[in-house]
Amino acid sequence: MSPVHLSRILSAVGNNAQPAAARRPSPDAEIMVFCPSPVVPVPLRGWVVLLVLLLCITPAVASEDPGQLFVQQRLEQLHFGEERKIGGETIYAAGLLLDLYRKNQFQPLWTDHRNLTQLLTAIAGSAEEGLIPDDYHLQAISRYGHELEAAPSRAKLLEYDLLLSDALMLLAQHKRHGKVNPREVEERLNLDSPVPRPSLIDTFLTALRTATVRKALDELEPAHPAYASLKKALSRYRKIAGSGGWQPVPVGRSLKPGMRDDRVRALRARLAVTGELAGHNATDPDLFDGAVEAAVRAFQMRHHLEADGVAGKTTVAAMNIPVAGRISQIRVNLERARWVMHDMPESSIVIDIAGFNLQYYHQNRLAWKTRVMVGEPFNQTPVFRSAITYLVLNPTWTIPPDILKNETVPRILTEKGYLAKQKLRVLTSSGEEINPATVPWGQYLSKRLPYTLRQDAGPDNSLGLIKFIFPNPYHVYLHDTPSKSLFDKAQRAFSHGCIRVQNPLDLGKMLIANDPANPTTAARFDQVLASGKTSTIFLKKPLPIFLMYLTANAENGQVRFMPDLYQRDQGILDALNGPPSLLEHTTQMPEFKSQSSISPEQGEKTS
Repeated sequence: MSPVHLSRILSAVGNNAQPAAARRPSPDAEIMVFCPSPVVPVPLRGWVVLLVLLLCITPAVASEDPGQLFVQQRLEQLHFGEERKIGGETIYAAGLLLDLYRKNQFQPLWTDHRNLTQLLTAIAGSAEEGLIPDDYHLQAISRYGHELEAAPSRAKLLEYDLLLSDALMLLAQHKRHGKVNPREVEERLNLDSPVPRPSLIDTFLTALRTATVRKALDELEPAHPAYASLKKALSRYRKIAGSGGWQPVPVGRSLKPGMRDDRVRALRARLAVTGELAGHNATDPDLFDGAVEAAVRAFQMRHHLEADGVAGKTTVAAMNIPVAGRISQIRVNLERARWVMHDMPESSIVIDIAGFNLQYYHQNRLAWKTRVMVGEPFNQTPVFRSAITYLVLNPTWTIPPDILKNETVPRILTEKGYLAKQKLRVLTSSGEEINPATVPWGQYLSKRLPYTLRQDAGPDNSLGLIKFIFPNPYHVYLHDTPSKSLFDKAQRAFSHGCIRVQNPLDLGKMLIANDPANPTTAARFDQVLASGKTSTIFLKKPLPIFLMYLTANAENGQVRFMPDLYQRDQGILDALNGPPSLLEHTTQMPEFKSQSSISPEQGEKTS
């Protein structure tokens, strides 16, 4: 036990059974506090121990304790005033803190050294998730510790308590929802969760009272295996950076199997660093042998390049992206994962737009995956969440107005017999078919066509033999395609925004088989398909679907990097490296309520 002498120090919550006069110290009283020394990680031990001792306070004072009034007034200043700073540090969660401390009668929260140690460890550990520990006042907390050591102060100790709480709430928000607001980085998305957000105030009041701060923070982290894999990838690439990273491969002619070139030596060294080549101490290090070819192919596959085994311009450019760039790429995608992966249900479909693949998760395991095509850069597939509600076998295709105007009408005018070749029928608004020869197509190059063009069902239909519908404002859905050969390409951005699926019939059968109480059997599915008739199959239980844009992911211990197809990474990285945004919170102050009719727990709204 270590004695600490403090002047004019705040008393913590304690023995309320004592008479008020006995519990309220004189302003000038000297208090001797005996506290056990905490166990703290070595890097934090020096100044954390001191701060812990400072926070080991005597029993609580009466409700009219001036410390409580100080906390209340200081929080009101921070929330309603123009200056949101403590000791030069921006307070990001002033509204949240106001309600947090109100629920604790404006008494200090950091009176248990275990909570302090857990918070500091969690802040330091935020770097493992691609976050920045200094965002959470780490340096300021250290500075306050030294200042309190030199000159203990009641007011400074109270401000220190508020600073710790702000760090806690900010870190909690970032772990749960991400640091970056996706709409502020120009991502076209709707990732709003249908699951009600839990009250972080209640969560952390309980955690502070039970000394489980670290556990509560860890539980906010996405539980999806893809997130854990990305964290491991970040750790691995930071270790590579700590070892010096990799040297660039000199630019020059394409290096091919069988060639002898002194640049092959650099190619071997580069591939050895990231594990594609087990070693580069070959008998002839300048020879592009079979081992190098296999390693190049493995690298190309991991980076979504054409796996031809040739170290050409594009492949070498990908190899020469420095390790810092790959670390940034992983951090960006950890942030994207925080936007959505914490709410993932046990069964869902995930479309990885940048990775050109579909993953079907069933009962918390990856049950199936396939390739997809997505929107071209000028027809980007949006990012959002929805739920598949029904499937359509042998669908017809009604051409959307923008495609009709920009592509179809010009082709009708320039390609003889185009409508018949594409099996397109011209329909009025009432569904009546008309002779296309009676339509003055040239008039509709610059104005809206008053007709509908519909493509008959069949294997040559642009939607193929099946489509999957999930409500969304972007008119996007999954569907089959007659253009099967395009699935062999590494880069598969060919659509107008919808997602073309490589093996859609297999997917359809799996969804029906895993749909509780669905009367459609596999035999009936095949029967309807063979009939050629358009038929709708409704899912008894809608299946959640997530359209995500990930330029890095990890699976089976391997990290995969994708080209930034839509040029979205940099905006997220800039925001991730910038200062945090103020946390929005709507609160009602106690003085604005009728104390006779409304309890302190009512009237809260978190935005």
